[in-house]
Amino acid sequence: MIPINILPQEKPLSNKGGSLFSGTMGLKTLVIAWVRMIRPPILFLCSFGAVVSALNCAVYNHVDLTISQLILLILTPAFLSTGTMLHNDITDLESDRVNRPKKPVPAGILKEKTVYYLGIFLMVASIFLGSLINYQETGQINWVCGSFTFILVIIGLYYNYYGKHHGLFGHMAVAFGVGAIPYWGGLAVFPGQPLLMLPLGLAIFFLETGREIMVSAGDYNGDLKAGFRTVPVRYGRKRSMYIALFFYLLFIPIFPLSAFDWAGLHLPQIFGTVYLIGGIILATGLLLTWLLTYIVVIRTNDENKIWTAFERYERTGTRVMIIVFQLFILIEVFF
Repeated sequence: MIPINILPQEKPLSNKGGSLFSGTMGLKTLVIAWVRMIRPPILFLCSFGAVVSALNCAVYNHVDLTISQLILLILTPAFLSTGTMLHNDITDLESDRVNRPKKPVPAGILKEKTVYYLGIFLMVASIFLGSLINYQETGQINWVCGSFTFILVIIGLYYNYYGKHHGLFGHMAVAFGVGAIPYWGGLAVFPGQPLLMLPLGLAIFFLETGREIMVSAGDYNGDLKAGFRTVPVRYGRKRSMYIALFFYLLFIPIFPLSAFDWAGLHLPQIFGTVYLIGGIILATGLLLTWLLTYIVVIRTNDENKIWTAFERYERTGTRVMIIVFQLFILIEVFF
């Protein structure tokens, strides 16, 4: 999430004694804090990604999605992503106290237990909703989607409790969740066709593995103090950036497989030219942001400038490019 300085106070606000509920300013501060906690851009990415993937699969199968399906396609990823992120904020608290002390929980605006239990509730609710995606249309529980959602919750918990402390597998756990967004969208509506979004999901998995390593390279100092054994902490910032670049490059040959069967795998050709253009733009942007960040790292030892570069190019820039890519996938629905 992009750090936003919304707190004029120099000292963290206390959440004891109900002072935050006294007056308009206290309520406003709470509302803004919760908005920051749910990460609207990431929530949008998850729900929008699932919907556009499902729409493309529906066009491919010549099926119209119902309003009920669309609502659940929006709510389920929203609940799942928000729940895992809220839960992660609690398990990531020690690092955030160093890297992002003005986030709502480190700043003392929101209570740890409230955030923790709300995160658990939302994750459980996402499993229930995922199982009901097609219930109104078929009268059957979607066990495939429900089970896959359960797996995503387990992977999220694994990352929050263990993965973030233990290098590459932790980064891959996050990447698996992000790559699962388009795959989940196809599986939710067409549980009997597991290959529909497999190439795109795999491509995004590799992309996000690289991105997670890059973001952790920006958080190097805080993660080091918190004892997190991320790839940058284990191997150093510069070497980890080369590892991230390797995963970025893996995205390039895999994403076209959903539109151009260059490998002869006979996978479903869900997309077309618009998708390929969007993917090329995304791949170019990934390499460009990597280069811009790397230039800053090799030219200065100023940690503030380095941290700003990682935040600007990797955390924010790559997210913007992925949103643009999703817009291309949406446009593909109409071609």
